[in-house]
Amino acid sequence: MPKQKEKETQLNMQQQIPEVYSNTALVKFSSYEFEITLGLGSSNYEGVKPAVNVRMSPQFAKEFANVLQENVDLYEQQVAKIVVSGEGGK
Repeated sequence: MPKQKEKETQLNMQQQIPEVYSNTALVKFSSYEFEITLGLGSSNYEGVKPAVNVRMSPQFAKEFANVLQENVDLYEQQVAKIVVSGEGGK
């Protein structure tokens, strides 16, 4: 595929992928899958407004957790330590 056509295809794919901001997550699992509901908690309404459900195999969930942890570690090395309220400065 020519370079220009490849760039256009990548741009089209990026435009079709919805973006979701989340500040809360609910995780459920069975022996066959993990289900993560990402949502938004806000003082503008009561409770949590679900935004998207993500389902994955247990194997992928473990790989995803590893990749996410690696990136959190890199962020803390390159930018700043992430402080989570309630951690007591751990």
